Amino acid sequence: MDVSGYLLGSTGSDTKNISVVKLPFLVKILYYKNNQLVTKNRDKKSNLVETSVTIRASSYNEKNENNSCSAENLFNEWLSGLIDGDGSLLINKSGYISCEITMSLHDEYALRYIQNKLGGSIKLRSGAKALRYRLHKKESVINLINRINGKIRHSTRLKQLNLLCTKLHMQFILPDKLHNNHGWFSGFFDADGTITMSCKGKSSNFQLTISVTNKLLVDVIHFKEIFKGNIYFDKAQNGYYKWSIQSKEDINYFYSYIKKCPCYSIKRKRLFLINEYYYLKTIKADKANINSAKYKAWKIFLDKWNSKDDEIVL
Repeated sequence: MDVSGYLLGSTGSDTKNISVVKLPFLVKILYYKNNQLVTKNRDKKSNLVETSVTIRASSYNEKNENNSCSAENLFNEWLSGLIDGDGSLLINKSGYISCEITMSLHDEYALRYIQNKLGGSIKLRSGAKALRYRLHKKESVINLINRINGKIRHSTRLKQLNLLCTKLHMQFILPDKLHNNHGWFSGFFDADGTITMSCKGKSSNFQLTISVTNKLLVDVIHFKEIFKGNIYFDKAQNGYYKWSIQSKEDINYFYSYIKKCPCYSIKRKRLFLINEYYYLKTIKADKANINSAKYKAWKIFLDKWNSKDDEIVL
């Protein structure tokens, strides 16, 4: 059975420059236990500092975890995950700074959400069914860095953030500790995640799968640590690591997380159809007589599952 129509999501990621798992640039971070220059008399409203020693590692603490469920902090965490997967923090040859996020044309809702919060522009990429969000004003980029600094953790994006902080004389903060209420997972899933329904075997059993892919193991291992599942290496597309879950228990646990830390891409539509999928499977609607009401309910579900209309489920 051809199940290509049941697939949604992208397994691609902006990882062309990744070549090593370790982060050699981190050895350049300066940390002094008794360094008062970077902490004393610092304006709490700004991370700008008056010293050449501007990069300091910051560790996770309980206060961060207690504040992690606030709406604004969840947005910052989600945005960090999205930038880790689909974004870039750039400095061009002329020294101008910017942040760019490229997503599918169907994900305009997510980019408008960011634009309403931070400003910036959204343009249709020429010759591609994709949108590019761009933030380039210095004060806007500084605001962005204050939001995501300490939450970015992708190998390539960490290096980019480090360079931006150095350029702007801001402290570079190492990523915080992930936990099951951290919004980073939903943002990274919006970027590099996939939810699929495949039909396998002679009995035509449907199987639900939630997965996340990336070029480096270090950039997907977080999902296994929190949401269980498995990780394997796929040699296709020059090789990438894929984390996935298939059991009902694991998928329901991930779904309970999404209800607390929502996605904003088109993928949220299928995530919100998970309960309906399991209900229809329980009553065997997918195997019912084609003239029965159960099977008609299954067909209606499939239409919603395959639709690219993001207004069906918000």
